[in-house]
Amino acid sequence: MADGLIQTLTRLLEQGHVPWSSVSDRQRDRLRPLLEAQVVRVERSGSGRRLIVRNEEQVRQFARKEYPSGLEAARAATSRDGDTPLPASEAVAHLRDAKRGGAGDEVLLFRGAPETTITYDGTLFRVGHLTETVGVAAVVLGADTSIAVDGPLAVVENREAFLRFEALGTAAQVACFGGGRLSRRVVAWLAALDVGAGGILHCPDYDPVGLDEFQRLREACGARVRLFWPERLEALLQKYGKTRLYTKNVHLLDGIGRSDSPKIAKLRAMLHRHGRGLEQEILLYEAL
Repeated sequence: MADGLIQTLTRLLEQGHVPWSSVSDRQRDRLRPLLEAQVVRVERSGSGRRLIVRNEEQVRQFARKEYPSGLEAARAATSRDGDTPLPASEAVAHLRDAKRGGAGDEVLLFRGAPETTITYDGTLFRVGHLTETVGVAAVVLGADTSIAVDGPLAVVENREAFLRFEALGTAAQVACFGGGRLSRRVVAWLAALDVGAGGILHCPDYDPVGLDEFQRLREACGARVRLFWPERLEALLQKYGKTRLYTKNVHLLDGIGRSDSPKIAKLRAMLHRHGRGLEQEILLYEAL
């Protein structure tokens, strides 16, 4: 997770100036307090412009405020391999922001029909029994964890739909809670599952974000994944759809338009036609 401001501040403190063109819009926004206080200043330099330091000590104070463990430690932490995310605990130490780090291993929640199991690192895990007794089964997905599922698996985006996934009317006997955007680790696990064509059933909201997430899964999993398409979907969209779900993220449909999936093309056209998105929880209401 690169942070260009670290490099910019390092160069300012070492050299006293950096080319203004190398400072991104986001960095300029973060440096605004220094610019407004004339701690740093933009000046002409040849045919271009550069950012120069006018008060080195105040720049150092700003750097300590932004990166409490120091610029060098922050640069080392944020320059790690992309497959090794910065833990949230270190993100607080280096960047004062846990959200700029990761939570480490994933916690996966499952629900299953009676007698259903998954295989966790070679051991049978009684998902159906735990669903009956405590409502959900939970496992940790680490970098080297092996989790196998027999038969179709439903990946359900929202909590209520997951907790009542049996009412959705899918063919799956086991459901996994998606909780919105799936992490890269979860997508990689799904892509490696040996469940056959269509063995992963994606159950999202029927809006640009849900469709974009399905396209992301389709690119990773290929024929393993298919989109759950309930009966009367267009009628439900017309009756219960929400305009803001469409307008807020309609730009996502531009990239999806290049997909060769008939289902994606059909839902994309439907969303454009009605200018609405549909939250999947309505399927539970209709099932009653």
